[in-house]
Amino acid sequence: MNALPQHGNFGIADARILAPGEPGRSVMIMRMASPGQGRMPRVGSTGVDTAGLKLIYDWIE
Repeated sequence: MNALPQHGNFGIADARILAPGEPGRSVMIMRMASPGQGRMPRVGSTGVDTAGLKLIYDWIE
């Protein structure tokens, strides 16, 4: 929480890996939602788990 991202910030101003109360500043959300470079998890996933993404978004919010 509140840690600076070490592997890119997706162009998010004042980005954090997880910014409590601010999913828009949380790189974790972008990594889960993005295909290609920076995707999380990198191995074994081919699509976005929208239910999981919403769960994490709501948790951060």
